[in-house]
Amino acid sequence: MNVANEVEEFRAGAAVHSKTRSERAGTEVAVVAGFIASALVVMWLLSRPEAPSGKGSSLPGPIRLAEVSSVLATIDTSRTDTLPGRWPQGRGRPRGNAMWGFDVITPFDTLWTIDTGFEFFSAPALVDEVLYLGCNDGRFRAVNASTGATIWSRPVTCGLCGEAAVCSTAVYFGGQDGYVYALDRRSGRQLWRSGLGYHVFSDVALLDTLVLAGNSQGSVAALNVANGYPVWSDSPGGVVLGPAFEDSVIVFTTESGRVRAYSPDGTILWSKSFSSQASPPSISEEKVFVGFSNGVVRCLGAGSGNILWQLDLVQSQARSVLSRPVVRDTLVLVGSCSNFIHCLHAESGSLLWEQSFENWVQVPPVVGPSIAYVSSDDQRLHLLDLRTGEKLDSLEMGGYSGTAPLLANGTLYLGNTSGQFFALVGTVPPPPPETEGEAADSTVTEESTIDP
Repeated sequence: MNVANEVEEFRAGAAVHSKTRSERAGTEVAVVAGFIASALVVMWLLSRPEAPSGKGSSLPGPIRLAEVSSVLATIDTSRTDTLPGRWPQGRGRPRGNAMWGFDVITPFDTLWTIDTGFEFFSAPALVDEVLYLGCNDGRFRAVNASTGATIWSRPVTCGLCGEAAVCSTAVYFGGQDGYVYALDRRSGRQLWRSGLGYHVFSDVALLDTLVLAGNSQGSVAALNVANGYPVWSDSPGGVVLGPAFEDSVIVFTTESGRVRAYSPDGTILWSKSFSSQASPPSISEEKVFVGFSNGVVRCLGAGSGNILWQLDLVQSQARSVLSRPVVRDTLVLVGSCSNFIHCLHAESGSLLWEQSFENWVQVPPVVGPSIAYVSSDDQRLHLLDLRTGEKLDSLEMGGYSGTAPLLANGTLYLGNTSGQFFALVGTVPPPPPETEGEAADSTVTEESTIDP
């Protein structure tokens, strides 16, 4: 494949948003790595608009204010999740929400910074206090999550933009050189690499004995975890994104608009085609959530592929790319290149709230118990009230959004297109003030304890 020709094909579309990408010079492979990762989003804007299919579809009806209050009241603001001992897929789990622990607010203190001079598009995996992440400098790193010290660094032949999967002994990731790599977790020593034939922009997932990935030519593959040998493959067509899996259902999407589900043995469970490019998928409670380049978000049944609901979020001729949806409890948050973050009801698809920004929202947010953390191309990370969408605060990022953020036990990890990756420690919010009634009850309890 002529890489230079592929770069030229993307270059015309990228001019639409050239001001929001890094202009740093580099080697040809580094240009391909950074350019195509962002240009995939731009390509979506150039797709043929798809008319909203209101007839004969499961479009949600208007939601009443009372229903909004009822839905938002179901949010569990007390629940916190524990970091996993392995990282089986992009964002750590099928819902797309890389959030563990508790909410934090500003001010944030810088714990450490890595500055490579090349864009970060590969969001990290976090296992046993070690971050595993790729960069457009052509290196995959294992980094101490507390100190930022490099444990090991493995060079490959070009940039990296997909997320890795991690098990107890190895880490797996795809490169834009067309290979899927398996490295020893402790040393970074290469265990094997397997060629998929074309650039690998997708995340890598680990399901039992299979390593799952897809390439830019429209093929997906399941590789043997021990040696990288192909177990099964398929060709849905278009640049492959995803995968996400839950239970025994594996879902890939493609920029050609296909959403296809497989069983672990490679059997196609169902396949749907749409005329607009698809975002990476998320899965929760037997539902698959996908955003499309025409501004429509769809919810499909994980077992059947049937459209359970769909909502056109962009009521204009310009249309808009949607980022990977993120699910928390009954809420679905999805960013758009019309400068919005939208919050939907996961069961009905009804729009609960939306918030505007000064630039695109290309990467998935992090959604905590009561705060949503939204990275925008206005070069800021915004903190929003999860119940209302109200802007609470913002944090300067020093560059356009690169990686999707990860928040674990009070520390925020994210990289930008200026070549910096940060670990930022947030401030734990103070407890809500006691009401007079609560204070009185507390006093009575203390007195009754002391009094014989």
